[in-house]
Amino acid sequence: MPLYRSVDKSGLPCPATLAPVTSEPAQTLSPAPPWREVFAGARGRLTAGLLLLEALVAIESLIVLTILPAVEDELGGLSLYGWTFTALTLASFATVPIAGRLTDRLGPRPVLAFALVLYVAGLLIAAAAPSMLVLVAGRFVQGIGGGGLYTVSLGAVAKTYPERIRPRVMALLASMWIVPGLLGPPVGTLIAATLGWRWAFLVPIPLIVVGVLLVIPSLRSIGSTPDTERLPVAASLLLMLGAGVFLAGLTSLNLLSVGLVLVGLAVAIPALRRVTPRGTFTARPGIGAAAAAAFLASCAFLAVDGFLTLMLTKVRGLSVGQAGLVITAATVAWAAGSWYESRTVGRRGARWITTLGAVVISFGTLLVATGLIQDVPIVVAYVGWGLGGLGMGMVFPTIPLAVMSVATEGHEAGELSSTILMDFLGIGLGAGLGGASVALADRGTISLEAGIGGAFAIGLLSALLLIVVARRLPDARPVDSAA
Repeated sequence: MPLYRSVDKSGLPCPATLAPVTSEPAQTLSPAPPWREVFAGARGRLTAGLLLLEALVAIESLIVLTILPAVEDELGGLSLYGWTFTALTLASFATVPIAGRLTDRLGPRPVLAFALVLYVAGLLIAAAAPSMLVLVAGRFVQGIGGGGLYTVSLGAVAKTYPERIRPRVMALLASMWIVPGLLGPPVGTLIAATLGWRWAFLVPIPLIVVGVLLVIPSLRSIGSTPDTERLPVAASLLLMLGAGVFLAGLTSLNLLSVGLVLVGLAVAIPALRRVTPRGTFTARPGIGAAAAAAFLASCAFLAVDGFLTLMLTKVRGLSVGQAGLVITAATVAWAAGSWYESRTVGRRGARWITTLGAVVISFGTLLVATGLIQDVPIVVAYVGWGLGGLGMGMVFPTIPLAVMSVATEGHEAGELSSTILMDFLGIGLGAGLGGASVALADRGTISLEAGIGGAFAIGLLSALLLIVVARRLPDARPVDSAA
């Protein structure tokens, strides 16, 4: 049974109607459904379209992640290095809550089409960037579109697929990162060494457009749900503004930056409270804990992943190609973790899977940090981030699945938006806080090793907190039925 049946004035689950979360065991399940059910009938066309789009976005993301050290070499702006990640997710703060409600009200097709336009525009701006600042601006525009694309995709999963096969769908989506994980880093290295890094932003555009054009017809069967509640436009924009000011204040340590941090928090926190369920800040058992867990998981991963290639190239002296191999290892391990999650979440539940994944991420982060010590074989860091990807593969699909299992019919995208928003907030804050630590090294305040180590410490702390919060997730498990 769903844990709630009403929403508050912002369109999110009303915590007052949450049923008590207990630790009683859930229903016993039959074995996981066969993979062919994901592709059965008309549903199969939607699955194919979502998988293609996921693969194309994965290729672009991993290529860009690989070539960013080369971008910094040409454009400079080490202090803005973390902002290339932060800007991408900062923009989504204004997009996700609105896109979720619009997907419910209008259906997913118009939202997806508009998101595509912004996503491609961001890629074009980044490709033409004459400075790191302009590249960050391009990533910001790309992030607006990316937030919409991601919200529509998860909303389509929640609205279309029976609960019992959703873990299979999420595992398939994760598997779309395997081939890009293998090819993305070497292709990115090849592009940077031959055509130039700017082409890394241009090459994926035609294929991404084709992917969206294939998906849109498949979404025709998803209808709209009338809703008279106001869209949280003002709160979303204030959240984006406040978070941006806060993160800007982290780029340096002086009196002005302290003021920016305080002003940013004063603006962002009230806005965030308006677009997330009550109990998010305290990880109240249920939907609030799911939103908090999404934040911690992404913060833990990005605070390490965003600066790992920088450590390998600048501290350990590896080439961009050699450093890119760690991205490949983590991506393949992520898919393996999602495959394991799809087979076990029905038996073990969201809390158990998320706890296990958080423990694995924590241990992997500790191994990665040893890469800052010259005497430690660098292979230890590679193994460590393979474990980080494995743990994230378990955690990442489990949290939204827990929310989907208790979502109100017709309002799935809107109710998922708080978890998606906190996911992006964790990405932005993980990269932003890590970038602030690295920026201290750029100013000569601390060594580069210490700056990167500070970013890794933020990731480790977030993973440890996730272990605690995981026990409060909604633990509804799908019953063995076809609906």
